[in-house]
Amino acid sequence: LASQGIDVEISVIGLFNELHDGIEKYSKYVEVFIDIPLDELERRDPKGIYKKYRDGKIRNVAGVDLKVDFPTNLDIHLTWSANKTINSMFQEILNNIEKNR
Repeated sequence: LASQGIDVEISVIGLFNELHDGIEKYSKYVEVFIDIPLDELERRDPKGIYKKYRDGKIRNVAGVDLKVDFPTNLDIHLTWSANKTINSMFQEILNNIEKNR
């Protein structure tokens, strides 16, 4: 699709640098990292993953007992805060993409 001039968006939770490095080969690639603190992720937790971890029912939870390689060659780094909405963060992404074209 990208070779036909169509914008393609892919959402990936990349835990390891190998994934981050492999994606860079695509043209017009923009890497966006939305930095959300662990306590906010735990608060949202619709599947109860963090609770299951805290209760000792599961292991290997990313960012808790499983190491995560955070991206280092970012185009856009957004930091979550309680006063930001999904729409405002999306607009921030669009503004950054336009600014860097």
